[in-house]
Amino acid sequence: MERSLAGVARPYSLGKRPGRVAGESLLAFVSRLIAYGIGLCGFGALGLGLVYGSLTLPAAAPHEAEMVLFHVPPGSTAEDIGRLLEEAGLIRSARHFQLLIGWHGYDRRLQAGDYLLSAAMDPLTIARRMESGQVHTVRVTIPEGLHLRQIADLLAREGLVDRERFLRLASDETLVYGSNPPIPKPVRSLEGYLFPDTYLLSPSMTEEQIIRRMVSRFLEAAAPLIASRPAPLGLNMHEVVTLASIVEAEALYPREEPIIASVFLNRLRINMPLQADPTINYLFDEHRSRILYADLEIDSPYNTYRYAGLPPGPIGSPGLGAIRAVLEPADTDYYYFVARGDGTHIFSRTFAEHVRARQQVRR
Repeated sequence: MERSLAGVARPYSLGKRPGRVAGESLLAFVSRLIAYGIGLCGFGALGLGLVYGSLTLPAAAPHEAEMVLFHVPPGSTAEDIGRLLEEAGLIRSARHFQLLIGWHGYDRRLQAGDYLLSAAMDPLTIARRMESGQVHTVRVTIPEGLHLRQIADLLAREGLVDRERFLRLASDETLVYGSNPPIPKPVRSLEGYLFPDTYLLSPSMTEEQIIRRMVSRFLEAAAPLIASRPAPLGLNMHEVVTLASIVEAEALYPREEPIIASVFLNRLRINMPLQADPTINYLFDEHRSRILYADLEIDSPYNTYRYAGLPPGPIGSPGLGAIRAVLEPADTDYYYFVARGDGTHIFSRTFAEHVRARQQVRR
């Protein structure tokens, strides 16, 4: 008698050979899952790529952008910098910038300073510049012999200082250093101590910072030279720098500096007035090609025709050559010299020789 199978659950069958066929179908199923997974990963990667690409788009095309100076204040956060960049039109979105730099780990490593940037740069390039500290600097050369007014003019032309403020600070060191000036001297002016050299200066530097940088360079380069040997006539550092500034102004060729220094030292030794035209010129805002007899009557301690000895302070910033010439003058008995007109001088021992030399030059 056959049993009825009604109501009995039948096993699910995939075919005549369920083991092998089921195994094959499972493999196919797994393959499909892997394929789907790869597809999803592909779409995900594509999506991430599109998102990343959108984050790195520059704010403008190259032909639409120019380089601008962008300042990152000290203590700025990534959020602050992003906001400032967006306000300046250098990036599309401050939020996107934050996501991007966070992705690369730059968010806590952006450095303060001045940067030359363009809206044609992608945000990642901008971030890398700030992360590596590729700040923009202005290369400025201060020639030997310039006085404070001329240095202020030069720096102002480069857009680095306010001329009047720079002059006010450099003329009174207490405004920069307070009661602890770095160089002992009888005058407050820093004339002569802003060392002539080539500097890399940032547009965000203050006038005080620039003055400190230049005085520090004097302390590095000139002060050790002066301290390394006894000066003639027992001159102190301030007197050496003062005399060197006059030598710097008189000498066009370095080979004559030690000879000119010897002339002035010989005069100082016998208390004879230096009678140096550059000290008269120092009294005027504009350089004069000729000193007039009326100028020699000006009542000023810088008038070395009226007053013997050195003026109160330097009349410019001497270089190492002029300072060395004062410390190591030529061994001469010259007391006079006159310019030939070609940058060189005729040196004389007596006033009579000097008169003949002047007549020779006039001829």
